[in-house]
Amino acid sequence: MNNLFPIEPVDKEVSIGLSSELRNYLFNKFILNDVPTISTFNDDPEIQFWEESLWNPSERKDIFTLLKECYPQLNFLIEKEIDKIELYKNVVLRGKTDTIKLAAYLALEDSKNISLELHQSIAGKIPVLIIPNKEDFIKILQSLIHKNNPVPIPPSMGAVLLNGLNNWKRLNNIKKDWLQNNPSGDWNTEFSDNVMPNRSLYKDKFIILSTKPYSNVTADQLGLTEDLWDSYSVSIRKEHEFTHLYTLKKYGHAANNLHDELIADYIGIITTIWSYNKVWMLTFMGLENYPNYREGGRLENYVKESKLSADDFKQLIIIVKNAIENIAVFDKSVGKLKSIKDQTCRIDALCEIGLIDLASSNGAELLLEIYYDNFHQTLL
Repeated sequence: MNNLFPIEPVDKEVSIGLSSELRNYLFNKFILNDVPTISTFNDDPEIQFWEESLWNPSERKDIFTLLKECYPQLNFLIEKEIDKIELYKNVVLRGKTDTIKLAAYLALEDSKNISLELHQSIAGKIPVLIIPNKEDFIKILQSLIHKNNPVPIPPSMGAVLLNGLNNWKRLNNIKKDWLQNNPSGDWNTEFSDNVMPNRSLYKDKFIILSTKPYSNVTADQLGLTEDLWDSYSVSIRKEHEFTHLYTLKKYGHAANNLHDELIADYIGIITTIWSYNKVWMLTFMGLENYPNYREGGRLENYVKESKLSADDFKQLIIIVKNAIENIAVFDKSVGKLKSIKDQTCRIDALCEIGLIDLASSNGAELLLEIYYDNFHQTLL
């Protein structure tokens, strides 16, 4: 077993027994980025827009109507290759929203109960859209992520952090203000020279949450009441996405990868019930009957785009199981969450250790060493 999980850093040629595809998948991508790490976080520019939209009585309106003004793709039906038609391109890609004329609009089952709130996270404020209806959640994800194509959404998927959404209402506001101040100016030149290069002026970060059971795991599976599990599910899901936002801002990385997911789930669990529950974590991943894998567990969501073989997947199951065990040892050693600094030091430690190291026989000790080094550095 130890031969499969060497102690040396992941970026060295030490992954004995692992295929090149699995080694590439497990490479610690948090240390690849040229983006300098940061320790303080400012609110993104879109926060002022959302504050005005949500709290200004003259701007207040039905949430779904507001969203359709910002993201006009939400006006279109979910249909295969609808993004290929010229009308879709004009509206969604070119922002020609003044002349939207659709024979049929996207309709939701329960648009009235959709809520949009600004939440304070460990990485600053961010808009959080909560969608109670399962079918509405699927439609909105298909629209915003998959260009209105009917791409299947896994039942175990219940939230997403969107980064880089074009907000055409923000862009149109910029255009309107500029033209008022420059009535004889050339907007096209202004846009190409000063607006388009500044992505923060029109690109949004956004969290979308469903209220269904977390990871599509039922309350009965965990021995909980449905009301309690529903409450836990929303909390875990929200803190999970806040963690992705933190790693995106600090390390320039947040991806649909097992390393990211183990970190985000860890924080989601401990901020909800104060300590890590490895049985929950194994169940979320479909490994409650380890070494057997339950089809439909979240583990499969994070390898669909990879080129892993059946043997690679079997080895990945071992690595994930061992990593979860070591995170549990680490959590017990450091105790209950004490502060925001404690929380960010835990995230940083988990980011800075690769999955192969984390799954090694001394993975918990390595994780603790990094954690305490980071914690002490913050005191200097």
